[in-house]
Amino acid sequence: MLRRSFSFFNKKISTKYGEKCCRYNQNGQPMPKEKVKAIMETVKPFMQGWKLNEEHTQLIRLFYTRNYLMAVQFIKDVAKIDALSTRNCPSFHLTKGELLRLEVYSPPINGLSQVDFDLAMRINQMNFEEYEMEPIEDEVNYRREIRMRAQQRQSEEMQKMLAEQFNSGAASHTNCKH
Repeated sequence: MLRRSFSFFNKKISTKYGEKCCRYNQNGQPMPKEKVKAIMETVKPFMQGWKLNEEHTQLIRLFYTRNYLMAVQFIKDVAKIDALSTRNCPSFHLTKGELLRLEVYSPPINGLSQVDFDLAMRINQMNFEEYEMEPIEDEVNYRREIRMRAQQRQSEEMQKMLAEQFNSGAASHTNCKH
């Protein structure tokens, strides 16, 4: 059976009476908040770092970048992933050359669809270190967050170095004959 969709005054109408033609199978409507929350809970392990905006119409992810040009490359690579899969054109905001805000949503329905969650999970599979980027939580105090992480890494490295020195010193004392 041949199924066709029709266009009337530039509005696509599906073969089902009264429904809009929607590539997201959502009748031209964004996903309801309750369904968004349920999906976020279901795919939580794969959506690490993603947050919802207040209206539950966008997925948002924040990054600190140490290299402006690598951030631009990351944007290009995300755009390629999008072009080959979802074709939703995510929004990118690169502020001060170091804070990248990535917003994913479905513009035709002005909200979220399953396609957006798929894209977010694909983005999470990327190697952020390759782009000299660090995911961050706080858009306002991101510099403080980055400093705290750097101090934590330095502290862990120092503890590791001291432990190695202590262990090598203890080993040399046990090998000595008195």
